[in-house]
Amino acid sequence: MIPMEIHRKALKDRAKQTMRQNVPSAWLVALLFWGLTTGVSNLSDLAGFTTNLAASSYGVQFFPLFFTLLLTLYSVVMDFGYKIWCLRAWRRDEANFATLIDGFGMAGQVLMMEIHIFVRLFGWCLLPMFPATLIISSVNSLEVMVLLVELFTFALIPYLYFIRLRYALTPYLLMDRPERGAAAAVRESVNLMRGWKMELFKLDLSFLGWYALEWGLTILAQVIFLIPTVLGILQSGATPETLLTLAAGTTAGSLVGLLLCLPVELWLLPYTGLARAGFYDARISFVPPAPPVYTYDSNR
Repeated sequence: MIPMEIHRKALKDRAKQTMRQNVPSAWLVALLFWGLTTGVSNLSDLAGFTTNLAASSYGVQFFPLFFTLLLTLYSVVMDFGYKIWCLRAWRRDEANFATLIDGFGMAGQVLMMEIHIFVRLFGWCLLPMFPATLIISSVNSLEVMVLLVELFTFALIPYLYFIRLRYALTPYLLMDRPERGAAAAVRESVNLMRGWKMELFKLDLSFLGWYALEWGLTILAQVIFLIPTVLGILQSGATPETLLTLAAGTTAGSLVGLLLCLPVELWLLPYTGLARAGFYDARISFVPPAPPVYTYDSNR
């Protein structure tokens, strides 16, 4: 009988060992990946490439949408490249800075994979929406209706998380067998995760403390920068100057929060990425080998 359990502590211990032993250092690879994804995204927001370029010209109005789409596609392929690095590092294969851009060599398949997953997630999302819509529309009170919408939206987050666990192994399957295509990787991930989703959930849950630390540092930075401005507004009222200061404080708090969280993020990126790659390797190790194919020998 196939054991339905993966030892999380062993996975996490080996992930930390790999982080220490890999050359180049895992945190340097994570820093480069962070700069090429989160850093580029934040710089684009600050420069207004995705938000503040709307003007009277139709061509300029189109640019933010085009740039946002391009940035999204770029981030998807870069994320796939980082998963390649994690899987190679876990298997003690060559994994260096150049590995991060290996995803661009199969960008078409990566995008098809994301489209397949999105379509399936959208279908699963529609499933609870029909009864929810009927229930909400039958309520006469506006306050109750708003409350039900908020509760449904909140419940949709863990629901979609557990549905997405079905496709968690898809990127690794596509890396190992790109010739089979994105659709086959999605289907095989669904089969491999049947009965194993709770194991991956428990692995993800074991990192919750680190994520809570990140959230706490982000909130702390916002509070430090916003409290003086909010107190000023409460004392003298809202003026154009205080509102401008509030906006500046929000931006400064976000940037400081980003820098405060950076050391934690550079630890978490390889830690969680390597652990998930290890989960994939552990899961496929339980797959029984295919039976041999016998062919008829006419000379016998």
